[in-house]
Amino acid sequence: MAVKRISVHCVEIEDKPGSLQELLGKAAAKNVDFVGFVAYSAGGGRGRVCLSAKDPAALEACAKEAGVEATSMTGFLISGEDKVGVAAADLKGLADAGISGVAGAAMVCDGQYQMLIVVAAADGDAAAAALGA
Repeated sequence: MAVKRISVHCVEIEDKPGSLQELLGKAAAKNVDFVGFVAYSAGGGRGRVCLSAKDPAALEACAKEAGVEATSMTGFLISGEDKVGVAAADLKGLADAGISGVAGAAMVCDGQYQMLIVVAAADGDAAAAALGA
């Protein structure tokens, strides 16, 4: 397993068609290049998006200019060979350390998996130790 610590910013958007596209379009217009993102419904007509940009300062500036509050989080990109139970095994350290995730996503392509796990910024160092980052 390979683990890379990354900067993540979470923002709230309306949970309606086109909201995510609009957010990503504004970022593209400011040349913000993303490593990845996770978006999900938070209920009550609101959605949350956790974004990781190659240049976190550019993302922060874009959010500020757009009047969007971005909360700093810590993310981890975990990758390795796909096999049954690999995500459970890779997350065991976080579970054993009592660290909850804020968001997560994973996918498999050509026999390799990539997983993004986001934790609260305050848990970043402990999560890094638990994951061996």
